[in-house]
Amino acid sequence: MIAPLSLSNVLTVFFAAVCLWTIVPQARGGTVKLWRLAVPPTLATVQALVLLAGVFDATLTHDAEWVAAAALGAMVGRMRGWTLPIEVDRTHDLVRLRPSIDGHLAALGLVILAAIDFTSASLEDPVVPTDCVAACAALFAGYIGCRALSIAVRATRTARATSSSTPAETSLPPS
Repeated sequence: MIAPLSLSNVLTVFFAAVCLWTIVPQARGGTVKLWRLAVPPTLATVQALVLLAGVFDATLTHDAEWVAAAALGAMVGRMRGWTLPIEVDRTHDLVRLRPSIDGHLAALGLVILAAIDFTSASLEDPVVPTDCVAACAALFAGYIGCRALSIAVRATRTARATSSSTPAETSLPPS
């Protein structure tokens, strides 16, 4: 069973699209403020929670699938965040990632899942079971979230570790 098309379906598409739009500078290797690393994971988490709330016939198994998918995505995202090469500008709280497609693909996966949810609600017949859509969204949200968290931790640790020796030096070239 699935609910008819409603505002929640429109919001999941909106959150996924904005998540994709905000993660593009990271995917292209652009320089972003440290606080902007938190925007895509926040949007991805909201979308995953809204999709979880849309599961009507929720059971303990469905919730366990969602939590397991989120944990798996978090584990893989944490590993990827620790291995991505980054450059940190301590004076302006800027982080530059090397161009990589992984975050972009995860955000694109969220857009596809939101489109599946929207289509299912429009047809009032699930194209893919809603619990699977919610679990996949949790996987991608966990990946995006822990990837960003790992990058932020690395950036702040790098700033603290080298700030006492050369406070005026930055690792980014002047713009």
